[in-house]
Amino acid sequence: MRKESEFKPPWWLTNRHLQTFWSPLVPKLPLPALERERLELSDGDFLDLDWLNKNSDMPTVILLHGLEGNLDSPYLRRMLSQLAEKGWRGLLVYWRGCSGEMNRLTKTYHAGRSEDLAEVIGYLRGSLNQAPIFAVGYSLGANVLLKWLGEQGKIKQDTLIEAAFAVSTPFDLAICADSIDKGFSKIYKHYLLATLKKKIVSKFSAEELLKHLNLTAKDIWLISGMREFDERISSKLNGFESADDYYRQCSSKYFLGDIQVPTVILHAEDDPFMSPEIIPNEEALSANMEVRVSKNGGHVGFVSDPNKLGYSYFLENSVLEFFSSFVKA
Repeated sequence: MRKESEFKPPWWLTNRHLQTFWSPLVPKLPLPALERERLELSDGDFLDLDWLNKNSDMPTVILLHGLEGNLDSPYLRRMLSQLAEKGWRGLLVYWRGCSGEMNRLTKTYHAGRSEDLAEVIGYLRGSLNQAPIFAVGYSLGANVLLKWLGEQGKIKQDTLIEAAFAVSTPFDLAICADSIDKGFSKIYKHYLLATLKKKIVSKFSAEELLKHLNLTAKDIWLISGMREFDERISSKLNGFESADDYYRQCSSKYFLGDIQVPTVILHAEDDPFMSPEIIPNEEALSANMEVRVSKNGGHVGFVSDPNKLGYSYFLENSVLEFFSSFVKA
């Protein structure tokens, strides 16, 4: 089902870029106490996890960050803060190479690496009590989450989670790669590309760059667009034939119809990372899905009535209200 979101921004905060930039501009929320754990993966690599209330028997919310997200990302801090206030268990999953320590293998995280999420959830169900497990994904993390849910639904396999929530999803990776290279959105592209290129140059020696990518560090620094980065780096390191092959195999829009878990998608028509055409219509959705579309909101913004410090919890409240409806009183 597709319906209009209840999100309404203040009159002075309707601009899509201001919505997107707002949270990084306000003071950082203090972090609750977290416990770091390393999950060894079946291919020999690892994921780092940060636990909130690890030993609690309350419901668990898995947090899946976006491109180059980390513990400084405002949306993660807000959610962890709200989970701490609610007394629930939280689990922040760092994609490969995003925890502050580079991953071991040549492969990198990307928008379709759903097998890593599968290992996290398998580990959770094998080691925790029977309290409900939920998952919320942001941007790239939302794409991974929806892709994984669709894959599980297609093979009729129990996902082991009660419900899911996806925020600002890049449903069509090709459209997103091109949209971020237009107009003012180039600001985001330059920032993200710089961090991605820096990570690759620091991960590999000059000899390894030539061996795996047939590129020099100078070649990498001269890459000017997201599609070019995916063509010359992401696809090569992760077993895809090309950027188009990567986008075709990993865009979550191809998996929505198979999702069997109750899932909410929150998306803004003015998201500067993508064009409105990317939003799926009802025919593309399974019967278990609800897409909430708002005219405003930017990218992982949805800032409504910020408090004195500039914080807004519309997004977090929406996620937790949905998840709470599956928890027995």
